[in-house]
Amino acid sequence: MALRLSVIIPVLNEHEHINTVIGQLRLMDSAVEIIVVDGDSSGSTANLISDNSVIKIIAAKGRGNQLAAGAVLAKGDILLMLHADTLLPGSAFEAIREIMENGATWGAFRLGIDSSFHPYRIIERVVDLRCTIFKLPYGDQGIFLQRGALDAVGGVPPIPLMEDVELVRRLNNAGYRFGLLKERVITSPRRWKRDGILKRTVHNWSLMLRYFAGADPKFLASKYQ
Repeated sequence: MALRLSVIIPVLNEHEHINTVIGQLRLMDSAVEIIVVDGDSSGSTANLISDNSVIKIIAAKGRGNQLAAGAVLAKGDILLMLHADTLLPGSAFEAIREIMENGATWGAFRLGIDSSFHPYRIIERVVDLRCTIFKLPYGDQGIFLQRGALDAVGGVPPIPLMEDVELVRRLNNAGYRFGLLKERVITSPRRWKRDGILKRTVHNWSLMLRYFAGADPKFLASKYQ
């Protein structure tokens, strides 16, 4: 029997992307469980979802809070945490099931950035190295994991920023086996375009290093745009 998948999508003002990403997921598997967790108390993004089979809930703003709330409802054996501006490769579900059946407990896709601009290829390769050497994927790579492993490490950390880094740290510390897929997600370059590639990259690394040094996630979230 195939492992059941649940896809959890935290959103906040993702009006432009939400139906596109849901439509793609339905084309890949019409029966996959999709949970959209809106961080806007008015449900402005959730209210725009045209697929009536999607589970829609409201949670406190912040990806950690939203993902934690979605994970409580998820019924899948494998939970995939997906950003609303990230598209999966067409073979994503098959690739996840295969790597999990071959012994991985958790994993992620390689990063792909939706632009032909050459410097983005450098970013992608640097991320590949980070994941290979440090087992440190970020949330925009589509992190997936066994339900039992998530429960064993205390669930998704309900913090407003760095929930992905903290979850990965817990999984690594617990000794769970990581699998990096060869397939790439396609994620929006909007923040790099807005801020500039160098400035955005340095800013992201600065936030992560400050988190590892003990900075309060609430303070870091106030610095993240």
